[in-house]
Amino acid sequence: MKKVAIIVIVLGVGIAGARFFLSDKTNNVGQNITTAGTEDADTSTVPINIISQPQGQRSAQTIPGGQSQIFIDEEGIENIRPAAAMYTSAQQAFDAVLKGAKDFDDSILEQFTEPGSDCSWCPQFYSLVHENLTNPATPQDQKSYLAEVLAISGRTDNIQVLVDSIKNAPSSNDADIYAEALELALGDDSITRVLGEQLVTTNDTLREASVAAITNQGSLLAAELLQKHIEQKNDPDAYYSVGIGPGEFIPDASALPFVQEQVAKRDQFSPMWAKALINTGVDGVRMVFEQLEISNSPDADRALIKDAIDHVNFEDGIQELTNNVIATSKNPVAVDFAKQIQNEFAQADVEDEDGITVP
Repeated sequence: MKKVAIIVIVLGVGIAGARFFLSDKTNNVGQNITTAGTEDADTSTVPINIISQPQGQRSAQTIPGGQSQIFIDEEGIENIRPAAAMYTSAQQAFDAVLKGAKDFDDSILEQFTEPGSDCSWCPQFYSLVHENLTNPATPQDQKSYLAEVLAISGRTDNIQVLVDSIKNAPSSNDADIYAEALELALGDDSITRVLGEQLVTTNDTLREASVAAITNQGSLLAAELLQKHIEQKNDPDAYYSVGIGPGEFIPDASALPFVQEQVAKRDQFSPMWAKALINTGVDGVRMVFEQLEISNSPDADRALIKDAIDHVNFEDGIQELTNNVIATSKNPVAVDFAKQIQNEFAQADVEDEDGITVP
């Protein structure tokens, strides 16, 4: 797909693995800020790419007491152990986060992804994070890391801290740091509701960060909030030019019927929701072709799939689907789109590893 970043990703371990995104950060972090009496914990960290390395090709990685950061689940897949199972106190966890902030260690962040309600020391831990996040003496790169710890916590109070921090930021640079973290917010519908409340704000930084975070949720509530917002905003671009909004939305099963309804409306926002369907993969592409098949308006059909090719992934089933459309469809726009998909990937097949097209 063309732009979906945020989401991204990540992108593994259920929702967190699918959306785990945290990369491309600077590696030099200034002096750490700690609370009085804090000592630098000897907390070893694991590069995030260690998860994909074959067993037997890495050394043991542990925290104090000898506990491995890696565990193997029932299916034999290696995962990062959650923070609640890794640390025994708020201070130990906070020291680990400060150490991870030095080189923006993604594996530490993964430990703190939605740690759950069984984390007895989490309230005190997040208090330490809040305190240092808003401390003027905290280095900017460390603020960014701490802000992401809040964003991925799955806790509404932490999301509200980020929201308030954007509103009350002493500088635009600080506001941008908090907003970039807010874009990565994870959680259930309670988180999405908090984000939705920010869509009416006049603070552009907060509003766009909230749109980005809602875009990443994929739920029915998220889709409904986005639709309501873009209708009120009355802008057909619907944030697409900045890489967020319905055009970058990846609907889950609960949101699919709603998204299909928006496509079927054939209004100014339908092209964005058509891209959302295509973002889901081959089944979504099939839904778009089905919508084209019941149409008798070539101009409207072309408008519906404008720029949609950028969102198609060549995966199992797409070749068969496009072959079938080319062979059977009575809609010339659908046939042309199917041929465009095939041509796009035929062209990609002749690119070398440096991305240079072979004549």
